[in-house]
Amino acid sequence: MRKNVNENVTENVTEKRLVQLYNQIKSNNFISIDQLAEKLNVTRRTILRDIEKLKKNSKIQRIGPDKGGYWQIIEPD
Repeated sequence: MRKNVNENVTENVTEKRLVQLYNQIKSNNFISIDQLAEKLNVTRRTILRDIEKLKKNSKIQRIGPDKGGYWQIIEPD
């Protein structure tokens, strides 16, 4: 029983962070991984993992290199 509660809390926190991450990228598509980590108060690794989830779900994509590139929001049709 306790395990399910912990899983639900973790999922809710992750979903909330994904929404915050998406909104940060939407408001500034040139934002860096380090800036995102600082704004959301998590590690670079967490941001990278969350970005992979957003990419996998076709929410964002990276255009260009890490330096000088930008994020593109993929709008649903």
